Amino acid sequence: MELSRTLQEYEEAFDFYIDQGRLPDNIPQGDLLGMFISRTIADNPQLESQDPLWLEILKDEMMKFIEAMLQLFRPIEQNYQREKGFVRLFAEAAESQKRQMWDEVYQLVKGKYKAEEVNIDGYLEQLNTEDHEAVYTSMVKDWNRACDNQLERQRRALLELNKPYWQKGVRDHSMADFEQHKKIEQIVYSYPALVEIIQIMGREQPKREDELDDTVRNYLPLLPSPPRPAIEIDEVSSGNDLQHMLPIETAILADHQTEDVFYLKYATQKLQLFANRIKEHGQEKQEQIQQLKPRLEKGPIIVSLDTSGSMSGRPIQLAKSLLLQLLRMAKKQKRKCFLITFSVRAKCLDLSRPGSWRKLDAFLDETFCGGTNGEEMLDAALKMLYSADFAMADVLIISDFEFNLPTPSTCESMRIEHKRGTRFYGLQIGKMKNPYNDILDKIWIV
Repeated sequence: MELSRTLQEYEEAFDFYIDQGRLPDNIPQGDLLGMFISRTIADNPQLESQDPLWLEILKDEMMKFIEAMLQLFRPIEQNYQREKGFVRLFAEAAESQKRQMWDEVYQLVKGKYKAEEVNIDGYLEQLNTEDHEAVYTSMVKDWNRACDNQLERQRRALLELNKPYWQKGVRDHSMADFEQHKKIEQIVYSYPALVEIIQIMGREQPKREDELDDTVRNYLPLLPSPPRPAIEIDEVSSGNDLQHMLPIETAILADHQTEDVFYLKYATQKLQLFANRIKEHGQEKQEQIQQLKPRLEKGPIIVSLDTSGSMSGRPIQLAKSLLLQLLRMAKKQKRKCFLITFSVRAKCLDLSRPGSWRKLDAFLDETFCGGTNGEEMLDAALKMLYSADFAMADVLIISDFEFNLPTPSTCESMRIEHKRGTRFYGLQIGKMKNPYNDILDKIWIV
């Protein structure tokens, strides 16, 4: 799993360098394989003006080489980790323990490192005349540095030794890979139905306004309540409405000495009035609206490929051409992809997992025999639709559809997933009557 994660980081570093002209921050400065990626891209400036397919081929070849190098690095890195553990053990030991370990340390360092890296004999002489702990500390510092440098030298030597073979392999195989990919493209793009499938599975089509859900939305608009009787006083306000004056204002008007005060308050709208606050209350209302189905842009895809005996020959060649073109699209768009091959039994490969793309050739390299178990294939697809990574994925079944209809429970599960946003498509290779026309959203026939 650690190897897969590391490969994923280098794949992302390759794409990042193409876009930004530098390695991402998660690749340490001076990283050997990171520098190999950047130097290789920099040494091939013609990639920008060539067919983008050349860049894909270079990336695939480079990732295969990096995977092989990581495998070669593993034994020397394991030895490095063991030695670093011994260094830490010695450094953290008490002085009495260091004296007991000294003979083993001396033999190891003497046998592995030159005097200019770790002068172990010089440190041995110092132990007779100087403070032991200071000598041990200085020696451990040199030992750590020499251990790190030796790992880097060994890794670099392995890379330089194998790089010419990789370069020769790229020269020998790139043209063949390019021609093979172009042949696949030629096959796919000679069938309008296959082109349409790639566009729909790639969600490159404009949004379809006929894909609508009937949705009921409840909301609570604020409406004014009817006025309340005047005897139900909520507050005192100011104004010049004589019908709602407080009794005190009438008393001011009635007194000859304060009559002018009343008129002043009236003119300036300062009379004290009874007031009823208009209350607001919510009235529940229902409205039926239309909204687009929750379709994701560039979402995950699930592809099911029939590998039964009835698909052998030209049908499987056509099916694989479409499949490889779809997978190439998914990889380029960094979309999660789940692949199912099915005949008597279903077989699955989650291409969203790091390193899984390199297993694709072996996964597809199988004999075609036996009947077809469509129910097991649909069950595998539905299980992935229930997962967070593949919810609302597009599902494509490539087959001659010479298998039974799904069970009622499977049909119901498909209907539920369809309501959530999944689309079920089919490519039928052959012209027999297809019983799945009423189950799948669309079926293309070639």
